Amino acid sequence: MSKPLSQDYLQTADGHQLYYAEFGNVRAPAVVVLHGGPGSSSNLAMLDWFDLRRWRVVLFDQRGSGKSLPTGSLEHNTTAHLVDDIEQLRQHLAISTWTVVGGSWGAYLALAYVARHAERIRHLVLRGTFLPSRLQLDWFFQQLQALVPQAWDSLTETMSESEKESVLQTLADRLLGSDREQMSDAAQRWSSYENSIMARMMQGKTTQPVSNGQQTEKKQVGAQDAAARQAPGAHPDGEQGEREQGQARAAARNIHKYRIQAHYLRHTGFIDLPALLAQLRQVPVKTTLLHGTHDWICPAANVHLLQRFLPLADLRWVPGGTHTPSDPLILAALTETMARLSAAA
Repeated sequence: MSKPLSQDYLQTADGHQLYYAEFGNVRAPAVVVLHGGPGSSSNLAMLDWFDLRRWRVVLFDQRGSGKSLPTGSLEHNTTAHLVDDIEQLRQHLAISTWTVVGGSWGAYLALAYVARHAERIRHLVLRGTFLPSRLQLDWFFQQLQALVPQAWDSLTETMSESEKESVLQTLADRLLGSDREQMSDAAQRWSSYENSIMARMMQGKTTQPVSNGQQTEKKQVGAQDAAARQAPGAHPDGEQGEREQGQARAAARNIHKYRIQAHYLRHTGFIDLPALLAQLRQVPVKTTLLHGTHDWICPAANVHLLQRFLPLADLRWVPGGTHTPSDPLILAALTETMARLSAAA
């Protein structure tokens, strides 16, 4: 398991505490990874994209996400706040310039960051870029039913016919309302819908095996659990109680994740997309666009659009690639790109 060079919480002026960790070589060029979602989190599998001898990798969890506090908070939580957080983190770590890697929502966040802080970016790497346009959101929540009809039927099972015409709005109303049961149900259905799409895209593929670090971590946790079960006084009821508590925590994390996602998507990312694209025309930052030809989550139209506004963009299609880095084709494209950039540094 890769041990962090450092890990801590970055305090913001408006009450958020952002978890971050650094890995690799502190003397090497720095790179920050922006996770997707919104509402997801960083994870150790991201380190597999890098040769840690040649990179100083910074991972962090965005507001309300992962280990950042307060968990699930929507207060002072917009794209502009996240952009400020990235820049505050760079300053806190005394990094003059860095490479920015973002995937899906993280790619869009990277674009928002580069529009305001281009002078701080050595290179931009965008994988499976998400653009919170009405076209993109309509594709994901409405049009994809043609490819995953059973998953879409399950997603919309409790909706009226009129609610099915505006699936995102219906989910957002339930997730951001006050009915806890509706929140939990909407979060679970949204999660299952995403998982079904991923599974269909990945059909016939072998997913990326768990990294050595994660295997070690899981073995350690498993050994601890086994020891606890065999300890004097251990009782089967206690084991069941622990399982139930674990399930409750996972359900709560799921609700937090999709509440944050609903909060952002309801407001189309809190940024005027045409205005952002106009700003990007003036950004002289070298950019690598990685996009799978079989990405159902973020359509190819997104990168075709970006090409028109990013003057130094290099579009690299991943033939047969999907959306997730657990796809070996996407993983290979990421690792090849980062190796190429480290060699050129």
